[in-house]
Amino acid sequence: MDFLISHTSKSINADLILPPSKSISNRALIIQSLCQSKLTLFNLSQSSDTQSLVQALQTTSKNIDIGDAGTSMRFLTAYLSQQEGSYILTGSDRMKERPISHLVETLNSIGADINYLEKDGFPPLAINGKNLEGGQVDISASVSSQFVSALLLIAPTLKNGLSLTLKGEPLSRPYIKMTLDIMRYFGIKSSWTNNTIHVEPQNYISRDLKVESDWSSLAFILQAMSIAKSAKVSIAGLSKDSWQGDSYVLTLFEKFGIQHEFNHNKLYLKKINEDLNGNYDINLKDNPDLAQAYCCTLSALSKSSQIKGLKNLKLKESHRLKALHIELKKIGQKSHYNEDTIQLETSTLHIPIESFDSHNDHRMAMCLSPLALLFEIKIKHVEVVNKSYPSYWDDLRKMGFIISPLTHSNNLSHKLFQK
Repeated sequence: MDFLISHTSKSINADLILPPSKSISNRALIIQSLCQSKLTLFNLSQSSDTQSLVQALQTTSKNIDIGDAGTSMRFLTAYLSQQEGSYILTGSDRMKERPISHLVETLNSIGADINYLEKDGFPPLAINGKNLEGGQVDISASVSSQFVSALLLIAPTLKNGLSLTLKGEPLSRPYIKMTLDIMRYFGIKSSWTNNTIHVEPQNYISRDLKVESDWSSLAFILQAMSIAKSAKVSIAGLSKDSWQGDSYVLTLFEKFGIQHEFNHNKLYLKKINEDLNGNYDINLKDNPDLAQAYCCTLSALSKSSQIKGLKNLKLKESHRLKALHIELKKIGQKSHYNEDTIQLETSTLHIPIESFDSHNDHRMAMCLSPLALLFEIKIKHVEVVNKSYPSYWDDLRKMGFIISPLTHSNNLSHKLFQK
């Protein structure tokens, strides 16, 4: 489905509840399956990624298709490797292009039996699950923090626990810390000294958990506020003392005049109109999921910047640096990118002649849509936001965006607009 999006007032005033964290939900689901006694998860993410993981953990089938759910692919590879039985784990065409060799090789080195069914180093996988010894092992942490998290989640259940040494500069370090914090909530002790994380064999403790809202989703709300003439938004469901490293988004968007305050368990946000003449160069290696919203905000505000630390973005749902370059060029934005960096030049923007393409990437669809505060835009394949933020279009409407479906190939328009 395609959408036509505009915003007449250019001002935003809204009260929102962001979706539950997909990252916390997916980690908690693996722990729930590994826990020896029952625990209950409240406010679980309704994203398609999390729902795919729920179905995979509940199915009796030995053939599991995880679609385009990258986190679930990594977590299930480790989880199934020590579950008795033989499994086929596969995914979408894009998933079959996303490398998984570092995780598979590390698991096999501690006794797992995992084989590639098509191209070496990539899904689909044949997994013969069994009890794993664990022990000391190295892994490259420069490709995906999810490989590290996948190993850590099963570490307490391994016969000898796990001493995991991270090779190279870890990407998304806060996500590894989040995994350890969630494990600690469920009773698991660990240590992280220099580049080695150690987890002794131990049992998860049953504790109920209410999943907080997703901080990375806030980036697109802050993006819209930064572009708007004026903006006030209140957000329920976020924790001031969050496990999520992407709470850094508040600090990041202070650069654009967004002030914040927590009061009575709500986050209050306000745009302060002032001259913005700061230095926008930044390294986002710890928070690469914020890069697209940050780039599109800079473009909308005609700011130049060099954003580094993004070398894993080519391995996401799309090649995100390439996708940003292609789509922002449609409004006159000049940019250059390489393996690690995207450079934005101050540019004179114009109304796009072509529709924006989401590149089958939820974060591309979400970062492009606030540009409707500048001019009327069209976006293709908008349903991809269901991967992480199913209520995104509804929340944009609450912020005053006018959204009209251009195609009627499914029932999404009926569900969104018959309200």
